[in-house]
Amino acid sequence: MPPATAKSEKKNVQLSSLEKAAILVMYLDREAARSVLRHLSDDDVQKLGVTISSVREVDDGLVEQVVRDFLIDLRQASVLSSSGKEFARTVLPNLVDEDRRTRVAGAIRRRVDDDFAAFIKSRPAAAIAAVMAEEHPQVQAVALLRMGPENAARVLALFEEGVQMDLTMRMARAEKISGELADDVEAAMRRALADLDDPLPVGGVEGAARVLGRMPRDRNTSVLNSIREKENDLADKLQRLMVVFDDLVTLEDRGIQALLRVVDRADLVLALKGASNDMRERFLKNLSSRAAQDLMEELEIATSVRKAQMREAQEKIVMAAQKLADEGVIMLGPETEEGA
Repeated sequence: MPPATAKSEKKNVQLSSLEKAAILVMYLDREAARSVLRHLSDDDVQKLGVTISSVREVDDGLVEQVVRDFLIDLRQASVLSSSGKEFARTVLPNLVDEDRRTRVAGAIRRRVDDDFAAFIKSRPAAAIAAVMAEEHPQVQAVALLRMGPENAARVLALFEEGVQMDLTMRMARAEKISGELADDVEAAMRRALADLDDPLPVGGVEGAARVLGRMPRDRNTSVLNSIREKENDLADKLQRLMVVFDDLVTLEDRGIQALLRVVDRADLVLALKGASNDMRERFLKNLSSRAAQDLMEELEIATSVRKAQMREAQEKIVMAAQKLADEGVIMLGPETEEGA
């Protein structure tokens, strides 16, 4: 927002709609502001809050300009009749008898609203398919029909071929459905997908790999082999991420020593340059005094190391550790469970 001070005499400052809204909300009394915010989406309120936080001081002339523009816009809006769609949704139901109002409003909304399709379009197809997976096939078919053809196509493509055929047949046979059923399906989908407005990272492939890496070796190997039968690429990713460089800090001294015998010195320097002090100490203590001193000097000299270089070197050392583990030279992760 352009800086504005209490002593500024500048008039007709060019403000964006969001900046005008920010000043207007700050100018209104709290109850009026609360009434306005009630009609905004969470996303709009968040954007408004960020804009308001950038406001320092606003002179009286700028406030008058914003209020004047708002009143002009309000007057222009008030002399325009509602769009046909908006009139049908919000005005028409209130013109009929109260005992018919709810039924009429629901019937009109289901036929003229496309906001459910827009809502579904903003969500990842994989998330939608996951939500639908536990539902009855007939409910799945209704959901697909209600979300619009483009949305339905990208979601249906994620199901297995046999399921695709079954759902397509169900959609073809569902010429008419209960309005209440349609409402229930839409409401359930909205509830299940609502939290994607504020997604919480849970790790995905990396998170799953970290879980596997902490299982006994015979167990995670069995899981990986089963996954590999269905998705070889996914199994490779999981296996590669099951152990990361920081995990090597748990190796016994003899494991570190075995690793030091097979890793390239240049890779070790690059890897330890981006490592924690604890990790550095684990490797240094397993070198001779002279070798440790030389390594420390090399680390001090290596000043212009890119993160990509460090990551690549760390991955090479992890791969070497996994190879040693496969050969039974070192132990990575928990030991095999007794009697498993």
